[in-house]
Amino acid sequence: MSCLNQEDQHGMSLRSWFSEWPSEQLAQIYSGGDLGGKKFCGHTFQLGREERCWGRIFYRLKQSSLGESSRPISIRAEGDQPFQRKSELVILKSRLSTLLVRSGIWEVLFPPRLSPRLLDWVSSFEPQAIYCQGYSLAFAWLPVMLSKHLKIPICFQLGDDWPMYLYRDSLLSLGLRPVVKRAVNELIAESSMLIANSKRMAEEYAVRYGYRFVPIMMGDRAERFQVAQPVRLHEPSIISLLYSGNLGQGRWKSLTEVCYAAEALQREGYRIGVTAFASTVPSEAINLLKSLNNLQVLPPPAHDMLPAYLKGADILVLPETFNSAMANEIRLSISTKAHLYMMSERPILVYGSPLTGIVDYARREGWASVVDHNDQLQLMAALRQLIDDPALRQRLVERGIHVALKNHSESVIRKRFLAALKNMLSSSDNLAGSTSASVNASNKNR
Repeated sequence: MSCLNQEDQHGMSLRSWFSEWPSEQLAQIYSGGDLGGKKFCGHTFQLGREERCWGRIFYRLKQSSLGESSRPISIRAEGDQPFQRKSELVILKSRLSTLLVRSGIWEVLFPPRLSPRLLDWVSSFEPQAIYCQGYSLAFAWLPVMLSKHLKIPICFQLGDDWPMYLYRDSLLSLGLRPVVKRAVNELIAESSMLIANSKRMAEEYAVRYGYRFVPIMMGDRAERFQVAQPVRLHEPSIISLLYSGNLGQGRWKSLTEVCYAAEALQREGYRIGVTAFASTVPSEAINLLKSLNNLQVLPPPAHDMLPAYLKGADILVLPETFNSAMANEIRLSISTKAHLYMMSERPILVYGSPLTGIVDYARREGWASVVDHNDQLQLMAALRQLIDDPALRQRLVERGIHVALKNHSESVIRKRFLAALKNMLSSSDNLAGSTSASVNASNKNR
């Protein structure tokens, strides 16, 4: 929902899938902020108040929203002070605005609309197809509205199971969940191409929705990792553990448990340091993460530098939640960092609930050491084995390379993605031609 640029780690998968497109043939409609940098798409349109029913009220409420679920990383900065406690009024406004957004009532009260401004922009670009991922009611409704208006096909790609969980925990879920279900079903029915981010997801969605989903996974270029020179974040005598990614969705709790296990192993003579690359930290996690002496949290490096840091670590860690509700939400999802870890040729430790998609993927394909119980002793044993057993490390590295080349090679994935879109456009053109011929014949018969 943010404006894609060519450098930030946000939207790496989209940049991978669309990397062979000339930028002038790509246009993005987005609702969030502009992250800066050179834009990935040659044409961009930020939704404004004209594109919402009651948009003036919507943006007035949005701009006054003071809710904050996470903080920019600075927990190791010199002289860093604890965050000041906000006034009760500010806290109340924050909670109310957060409730408004997360409840889903925001989308229902202020649904999207095709404004003259938006239609003029779209007409000037003359798109042949719409690509969308959803994630909210507005972004489920908008592609269908545009498709019907422009008479062009939709490619709908699902990265995680948001249709099952969106607004599920809302106080208004009894009224909102049927709205979500209808919106998703209509988007799927109107789509000419359906893509899932894993084979497991494609299989389940085929049963759930009754349509065929093409599994296309995220990828990267293995050559990018092969030429990268390792960059270590700890001195050679310290065993360096590295995590790169989002600390939300309960991952920070599992990361702290990795730190506790590393601290316990220190009493056995192991010297272990843990680094997390993350742009933000959930507010509730800040004080605890600050208290961990063996953890440093750093801003994520540039996309081009990430392979060097991954290769410089001794063990790469993928923590996931053990909260059953959160784990179910990502049951069909694959971490966007998994294939990057594999291509870095470093041993990987996956620590999370067996319900999560990443644990299932690691178990089925064998590219990581897996601990799927919230158990410190098991976690310590897995770390100890990875440190002490070079044969195990080598097996995991070799298996990771094999799986990465099989499932995540960017060139293979991109060809598959392009072929799917070309097939969609070809089918759409044939259908349009048949419809036009039928109409012309009917007019002639008259």
